[in-house]
Amino acid sequence: MKHDDTFGYALTAGFLIVLGLLGIVMASQAVDLTMQIFGLALAVFAVFYTFFAIDKTN
Repeated sequence: MKHDDTFGYALTAGFLIVLGLLGIVMASQAVDLTMQIFGLALAVFAVFYTFFAIDKTN
């Protein structure tokens, strides 16, 4: 795999890790069910995408 592809996956995964943490904070501070579900869905998406990026770079 080319170095540019690996760097792109790493950069995107790093950004999504930050978004996943933001989703966890949103879900923990939510006062309604909609924001709690959205925060948890954002966190789950970030985890799955990060695993996908790790798999693609190896």
